[in-house]
Amino acid sequence: MNDYLLILASAALFSHLLLQQQPLSRLRLQVCGLAGALSIALGASGGLALERLIVAPWQLQDLRLFLLLPWLALLAWGVPQVLGRLRAQWPTSNLALPLLGNALLLGLALQVTGDDTSALATLRWGALAGLGFWLALVLFDDLHQRCQHAEIPAALRGLPISLIGAGVMALAFSGFNGLFTQ
Repeated sequence: MNDYLLILASAALFSHLLLQQQPLSRLRLQVCGLAGALSIALGASGGLALERLIVAPWQLQDLRLFLLLPWLALLAWGVPQVLGRLRAQWPTSNLALPLLGNALLLGLALQVTGDDTSALATLRWGALAGLGFWLALVLFDDLHQRCQHAEIPAALRGLPISLIGAGVMALAFSGFNGLFTQ
């Protein structure tokens, strides 16, 4: 259940950062989701590689976080650049900052490096977490669009209603807890 809360809270804050600046087109939202999903999958796999090739052999467990942060920053900058070169018409400008603020990326990389999992299982976890993040981002965009047209008290407009929505969605997604454990 903690994974669902992490995904939803990260998506709420991520979409709040993006949605408050300017209204997003559906294409930009999908590109944000794809960039986030790729960053999460590559971040978890790269984190496992860092763990097995550098941290464990040299016994640098205390520096795990400081070794992961440059890798994740490189991904947050590099994935939008690669997507922009592959598809020039995709709006990939200004995606690095929201990807850097994605707490799911760091949380999953630290969780995977702490466990003794295979590379294939790590890639699967990263891909599924990335797809879940993408889905949560799209759902939060729909929630944000509905909240713009609804009569909501002034104290709850913006981030408070997004966090309430994240809590309700976490309760809804907690039904999936244990579904994919084996």
